[in-house]
Amino acid sequence: MCGIAGIVTRDGSPPDEGLIRRMMDAIPYRGRDGEGVWIKPGVGLGHRRLAIVDLSPLAAQPMTLLRPSGFGGQAPDGRFTIVYNGEIYNFRELREELSRLGSTFRSTSDTEVILEAYRRWGEDSVKRLRGMFAFVIWDATTRRLFFARDRIGKKPFFYRVLTNGSFAFASELKALIPLEPVTIDPAALRQFIGLQYVPPPRTGFREIVGVPQGHRGYADANGVRIESYHDWASIPVSASGDVSRDIVSLLDDAVKIRLQADVPVGAFLSGGVDSAAVVALAVKHLDRPLRTFTMGFPNIGMDERAEAREIATAFHTDHLEFEAKPDDLARVAEYVINQYDAPYADSSSLPLMLLSEQASQQIKVVLTGDGGDETFGGYRRYVAFDRALRLAAIPGFRSIAPPLARIVGTEFNDPRFIRVADAAPWAKRDPNRAYAELFCGSYFSSTQAAGVFHHDFLEQTSGDDPAAFIAKQMGTDGEPLARALRFDLMSYLPDDLNVKMDRATMAYGLEARAPFLDQYLVAYALRLPLNEKVHHGKTKVALKRALRGIVPSAVLSRKKRGFQVPLADWFRGPLNGYWRERCIDPKGPLAAYVQLPAVQRLFDENTRGTNHGNRLWMLLALSIWLSRYGRPSM
Repeated sequence: MCGIAGIVTRDGSPPDEGLIRRMMDAIPYRGRDGEGVWIKPGVGLGHRRLAIVDLSPLAAQPMTLLRPSGFGGQAPDGRFTIVYNGEIYNFRELREELSRLGSTFRSTSDTEVILEAYRRWGEDSVKRLRGMFAFVIWDATTRRLFFARDRIGKKPFFYRVLTNGSFAFASELKALIPLEPVTIDPAALRQFIGLQYVPPPRTGFREIVGVPQGHRGYADANGVRIESYHDWASIPVSASGDVSRDIVSLLDDAVKIRLQADVPVGAFLSGGVDSAAVVALAVKHLDRPLRTFTMGFPNIGMDERAEAREIATAFHTDHLEFEAKPDDLARVAEYVINQYDAPYADSSSLPLMLLSEQASQQIKVVLTGDGGDETFGGYRRYVAFDRALRLAAIPGFRSIAPPLARIVGTEFNDPRFIRVADAAPWAKRDPNRAYAELFCGSYFSSTQAAGVFHHDFLEQTSGDDPAAFIAKQMGTDGEPLARALRFDLMSYLPDDLNVKMDRATMAYGLEARAPFLDQYLVAYALRLPLNEKVHHGKTKVALKRALRGIVPSAVLSRKKRGFQVPLADWFRGPLNGYWRERCIDPKGPLAAYVQLPAVQRLFDENTRGTNHGNRLWMLLALSIWLSRYGRPSM
């Protein structure tokens, strides 16, 4: 795991080495074990190293293959040079295959395997890689840069084309933003207020592009070309006919290969099914106690430390737990928001970053339970959506459901009913839109946005309505609920959850690995019938059945909580003044987008007991982001 950056010049001149170093200095935390810069006519590559596998200097980057081999033995020395961020879990198998074909290796690193595979198999070599990655390979003969990003979007990759035609790339936006002036993209902000993240190719800046997961491309004097290289249907799946056995076998293999490292490995542990499953399987492959880490809150309803402690005891882990307090939030809020560069408001990034800070003092690699909900149907909103679709068939439902749900939600202070009220009008005529409104209702649904944001802003960006984006991404294949799961796997997971994990962990030089995102497990889960995921109000049907006898029964029957943050309480108390100072200043940058009386009303309602925690946090995140990057060019 590392940080990469570089420039390919349009005119073929060598880039300024100092500029490449400044790009790397913008992301030093992504790799403090080493730094390398490589400058040649037409190209400059930079690398920050976080050493995980093969800690020797032979694995340092940028790396150039210096011997003739590959395509018919005709490739000249020094033709290919790589900088790479990630981990390839099947690199040993690929190394053996390449060795049989005549390749030789100087190091025991996965980096050299990627480079040799590209020289042997070209751009399709990326399809052979099992892992998480973002890398570039410079071809000195064709004077062309190849780049690729992994299938599920674990590792980030951004680029911009400079005014002189040069192509600049980096692992994070902060390495690209200073190169030339940037302008805020209002369309990205419109998507953000309904999603809490900005989906690629948008980034929040008109000049910078995010490469989507599962894409590869080239950059040379003729410009930039990007294409998708991945189709989940193309991943081979071996099924025995016993679903439970298959799931355990695939997950166990995914955990086992992610324990490969030449540095200490641990795991994040909550009280939920996914992290418990990862820990349960990991301990079988270790000859020492696994180190586990949990973050909790001084709010009983949102604190899973006791449950995590029970799991840690059951599997005899070396367990550490920590508590996130309002003072911690105030201390890191701006740092967290700035760490993500693009507009981003997933509040669980706050405790995750605090947890990563603590865990990084003990380990360099951490296993996580990320991906279990998206692959196996774990979110409660799937049940709500399924029930809304069934209720939509009842005569008169559309006329009575919205007002009834809104009354119940207001009376009992339950935002779930408010979200149903937003989704209900669409449930029968447009199920995709119904799920979109249900999803956006956690932040700002179409109705809510109209009451808070300026009409001019919403009108100008109407083509980028987040609910319409979700509905389009869901497509038309399969049942509506299956399409909802597909959206979460193809957008919410890579563009929100994976972004959250990457920035939070890499901020402290910690590599996160997610067994549930293994390509073979994901491909298998995508082929399961829908009723093996969500059925009769139950979630993760097949996964929970498979984990019986592996994970304690109390974990399998426990109600899902998620990594929730008691924001509503904190904004009523210790963060009250901080929020008001940032969000209701008529001279502040947020005022250009929102109706301040409506924002004040949200705050007042939250103070009186309505839970607007997510929305208030989103407004705070947007205000801080705008304060840093200025007002848009509209």
